[in-house]
Amino acid sequence: MATKSPKFLFTQGTNRYRAYKFAGFALLTLLILIVAFAYNDTGSITLFDNDYKFSITRVTKSISFMVAILGLQVVAGFTGQLSLGQGFFFGTGAYVSAYLVADQDWAWFTSLLVVIPVCFLIGLLFGIPALRIKGLYLALVTLGMAAVFPSLIKLDFLLDYTGGAAGKQVDSDFIPPSWLPLDGIVDALHTIPLIGQYFGEGEGLSSKEEQRVWTFFLMTILALICFKVVSNLIKSRPGRAMRAIRDNETSAAVNGMSLAFHKTMSFGVASALGGVGGMIYVAELGIASEGDFTQLISILFVVGMVVGGVGTLSGAVLGGLVIAFIPDWASSTQNLPGVPERWLQGPTGGLILGVGLIVVTFVLPGGIIAGVRKIRGRIVQVLPETPALMPGVAGAAPLEPVSAQVSGGLDGGPTTADDD
Repeated sequence: MATKSPKFLFTQGTNRYRAYKFAGFALLTLLILIVAFAYNDTGSITLFDNDYKFSITRVTKSISFMVAILGLQVVAGFTGQLSLGQGFFFGTGAYVSAYLVADQDWAWFTSLLVVIPVCFLIGLLFGIPALRIKGLYLALVTLGMAAVFPSLIKLDFLLDYTGGAAGKQVDSDFIPPSWLPLDGIVDALHTIPLIGQYFGEGEGLSSKEEQRVWTFFLMTILALICFKVVSNLIKSRPGRAMRAIRDNETSAAVNGMSLAFHKTMSFGVASALGGVGGMIYVAELGIASEGDFTQLISILFVVGMVVGGVGTLSGAVLGGLVIAFIPDWASSTQNLPGVPERWLQGPTGGLILGVGLIVVTFVLPGGIIAGVRKIRGRIVQVLPETPALMPGVAGAAPLEPVSAQVSGGLDGGPTTADDD
């Protein structure tokens, strides 16, 4: 049976394609503004008579998870090294940043200069076992790292740095610059037809609300920088080597690629990104507490990566949103069509979450992003730019579009080499 052709075709390099990309960018910008100003305070989304909490602080928290999962994509999705220890570096970044900001009076962004190299070097050290072990054994070793982290921060000689069981308080309020017209932006958004009513009554923002918006903007920009760096990395020669190692280590070694270098580097990059994610997390919560950095957070990062889509940048975004919102929303679900109400009484959040993850895994083995791309492919198709003909060559046939997929993800399914 012939497949239906997509409704919209775009060729790279054309004005029509540029307009398509600009429309996507404009939609993303509008979405960011809606989150920043319409949900500045704690709000909710009502579905099937269930009220699901949604706020800018929760979205900022999800950004920290996105960056941590992005690091996990580097080591697991693109290099094929199954790591369950990302929570260790997530916590390391949080505590190092908290100590520098709270005890040494460093500016929050200045602490990046310490957190990134510290987590990177620790990641290199922990990447050494990956040279000798792989698969489930490597996963077990890295899970052990995550399991011991809460005990490490309560050691006597570290109490002055970590605060022990009480945690480390951080005052990282971000004051927006005076030249940023946040109130003017709110007034402008309030005039937009249909959706303007959701941006308040035009009375402006309080100082606390301005801080929340500014924090969200800064963390969003930092996350975008991280995603751009990883995007460039996976398209570079080292990135292609990582994917080659993931697909077939023997073949990669035969072709002259250094397994030791690329494996340890992938752990280092992943660890640095995990540390940045931890920094964002503690900046939003205002405290680094050992209860937030157990081995459970490492497992949730893996869940987010798998549900979002292994080996994709977009999968890290979706995965961060999933683990930031779905557990709480599952616990808030008290009414579902066709489900007896008595079945949803009590602590059913874990059950709903577990069933949902099983369904997603079976229905969308490539993650949510695979389903999104399948639907998008039926509507929009982007064709590669036709190269100019060489001098003296006439009537050459244009190149056929080729798939951008490569095989060999952690689950044996296809993963995307070049992400949107």
